[in-house]
Amino acid sequence: MKLTVDNSFKGSPIRSPVSDNMNDSSFHERIADEWRERAPELAEWTFERLVNRTDVWGRYLKKQHRENTRGERNNAITAPFRDERGKVFLGLSSLEKHFKAKDGGGVLGLHSVGSDGSSRWIAIDIDLHDEDDLSVTREGNFVAAKGWLTKLVEMGFDPLLFDSNGRGGYHLWIIFDQPMRTKSVRKFAESVVSDFDKKGLDAPPDLFPGNFRSHHYGSWLRLPGRHHTHQHYSRVWNDEPWVEDNLWLEGHEAIDRILRTRLAPKQLCEQLGIEPSRKTVCLDFDGVIHSYRSGWQGETNIPDPPIHRVDLAIKQLRKNFRVVVFSARCRSEEGVLAVEDWLARHNIEVDEVCMHKPPAFVYVDDRAVAFTGDWDETIANIHAFRK
Repeated sequence: MKLTVDNSFKGSPIRSPVSDNMNDSSFHERIADEWRERAPELAEWTFERLVNRTDVWGRYLKKQHRENTRGERNNAITAPFRDERGKVFLGLSSLEKHFKAKDGGGVLGLHSVGSDGSSRWIAIDIDLHDEDDLSVTREGNFVAAKGWLTKLVEMGFDPLLFDSNGRGGYHLWIIFDQPMRTKSVRKFAESVVSDFDKKGLDAPPDLFPGNFRSHHYGSWLRLPGRHHTHQHYSRVWNDEPWVEDNLWLEGHEAIDRILRTRLAPKQLCEQLGIEPSRKTVCLDFDGVIHSYRSGWQGETNIPDPPIHRVDLAIKQLRKNFRVVVFSARCRSEEGVLAVEDWLARHNIEVDEVCMHKPPAFVYVDDRAVAFTGDWDETIANIHAFRK
């Protein structure tokens, strides 16, 4: 592989990213103890700044459980188990256990997108899984990671660069001060790494967040802390000016650097095309957008024109809200496609047509009764509905 040195950090010392202490068991145990000691404050910091959703998260399996009876390997799962979803949620205690983990079975990851299509952070994953793959090297990955770190600092961010596995894999994070719109976050991340070939890489790195789809949980990324397989704890690049020694922070020093990270302010993000997250307005389809004069003709048969001026109303709403459509028609992919096709034919643009009912700020439905807290009134309204 051709290695290209990025001039953005010309003159900076390019040291081997491998620590002299990595094979010292007593040193490793001391670092582990320091992460365990700081687990409560790390858990609180993580929950407040990194958690995009609490209904699902990533969890690595213990080594002895990573291969099933058929010989198939699976390092991790999406937690909780399917029949527990909606009942069990990610909380501080689970995050504390991650930072106290003594083996890979307690290591967690966070999803990069919330259920409303927002993201609290960007991560660039410059990985090296196979050290026998000569197209990827520790040094090449480090050069790319350091170059992108410098680029982000020059933009005004306070990024965190992690030595994620001690073997040439790096995670580069930016954390926002509020949730931002995932599509714009992803677009910005792609622009940052668009010069991957000039950084000497043969392929672009993995990016978080991925592309958002409301009925998919999407990708998740392992949290800093213990590695799920190797005897390694995350090290953080020391970005203090004029540092020549101690380039990688470990244990308490690494944790201190994480906890003092400056969150990227909304104003900076907007200047760079990263848009704030918008509250979701969920619209029913039949009787709200589609005039539904002919009644139900089948899931994919949508024969009638739009309600008068609905296109202008949705356009106005989308200036301030994320507008999605959810309908009984959307219980299948064919129904979703039929609604999307009808909207396109009538030049009505929404943010998404959902297969599952999404969390929303407000729901608009022609067959709804608003609940005001008084059940007697609500029952009367139901009896009187469209008499």
